[in-house]
Amino acid sequence: MRLLFLYTALIPVVWTGSGPGEWRVETPPDGARIHSSFVALSGAAPAGGCAEVFSDGVRIAQVCAGSNGDPFAFQRILRLPPGARSIELRSPGAEVRTPAVGITIEPPGAQAAADAPWERMLPGDVVLSHSIGSEQGDLYNAVFTHAAICYGPSADGVPLIAEAVTAEDAQGLGEVRTVPIEQSMAYRRGERVAIYRSVAPLSLHERRALIEFLGSVVNHGLRYWSASEDFSNLYAAWLLWDPRADRPRDAGRFARLLNTMESRKLARDRFTCASLIWRAYWTATQGRLDLASPNCEHLGGRLGGALSPAFLRRIGSYYVSADSLLCGGKLREVAE
Repeated sequence: MRLLFLYTALIPVVWTGSGPGEWRVETPPDGARIHSSFVALSGAAPAGGCAEVFSDGVRIAQVCAGSNGDPFAFQRILRLPPGARSIELRSPGAEVRTPAVGITIEPPGAQAAADAPWERMLPGDVVLSHSIGSEQGDLYNAVFTHAAICYGPSADGVPLIAEAVTAEDAQGLGEVRTVPIEQSMAYRRGERVAIYRSVAPLSLHERRALIEFLGSVVNHGLRYWSASEDFSNLYAAWLLWDPRADRPRDAGRFARLLNTMESRKLARDRFTCASLIWRAYWTATQGRLDLASPNCEHLGGRLGGALSPAFLRRIGSYYVSADSLLCGGKLREVAE
């Protein structure tokens, strides 16, 4: 799917110190056929301006410039019923009325496993979910078992989710990929879904870098770390740990294994669902925003009962999960 790097296109407007004098819709384009119930309405706007959104003559939402961090841009996800629809912006006091955009909504028919405020998402927002039947719940009492991130609109105005999934869950769409909301793992299998946003605001440069990083790794055939690979280093580290003395049996070998775990965390050729989000933020902010530090995730269940607290503290900074993205307090939930 050809992608529209919306932020990349709009951000240079800001650097010039001037912005558009009128509202302009970038996505969806007129005549688009949207293979989703969700539509990414986005474009350029006068700084500080707000406009009412109408579909087929009925007011359905409001958009304001700056909602995505760019004072001369707006973005809002709409959820529309199937069929031919029109979208029109009406801004009080505007000298020129924005032309209506005609689109056709053709949803895939997928049913959400749980409700979530999808319409509130902005690019960079983190989607956390607990998947139906996930072994992680029993293994270590995980609150969330999957992490994804809002990527932005496709060229035809479909909101995309970037995520890393196992080969079994990929359904032929790639393991490190972007997909419409209805095809994301959170939508299909999330029995509990929540959307989070960074507490510390990102600069426009950081927002651009975040989307650029994701664009450099998704849809390029990269692979997901398998479950056995995900935990093999943890098990190997535990075998090097003396439970009675509560310290490594061989400090040198243990340190080398931690280096291996750190290299895996920083890898760009393979990802877990959580490491994709962690690495995107860490890279975009040049380390300023480390979503997994401190890693205060509490491991319960069978895994937590088998490992000592001292051991878990030693390996915590080298292991990233959906829960560790949340517990550090650097994300806040996006309310309805």
